[in-house]
Amino acid sequence: MKYSLGLILVFVVVGALIGMYLPWYAMGISAAVIAYIVGMKTKGSFIVGFLAGFILWVITAYYTVLGHPSTLPGRMAELLPLKGQVSLLYVVTGIIGGLTTGLWVWAGARLRQK
Repeated sequence: MKYSLGLILVFVVVGALIGMYLPWYAMGISAAVIAYIVGMKTKGSFIVGFLAGFILWVITAYYTVLGHPSTLPGRMAELLPLKGQVSLLYVVTGIIGGLTTGLWVWAGARLRQK
């Protein structure tokens, strides 16, 4: 459990640092590289990656809107079937980021086992 929490923290910190300078998909690639280097087991790697990606993308989306106030998140929440709730838009963003990062972490762990 402590091992997983530490990896989640590493994925979030490295992903945040890389996300400042590189495109969005570089966060996933860095997570795969970390999973490969650390030698993560395939079992549970997707869940660890999903949680790290979810946390990272929700925090990033929240602070982006906080730093640059705009009506766009509200309009996107109205466009999608979210009934105008921006908080649900953050959850959808987190799920997309979590799926992306989870798959990258699983791929990195799987590559190490071959």
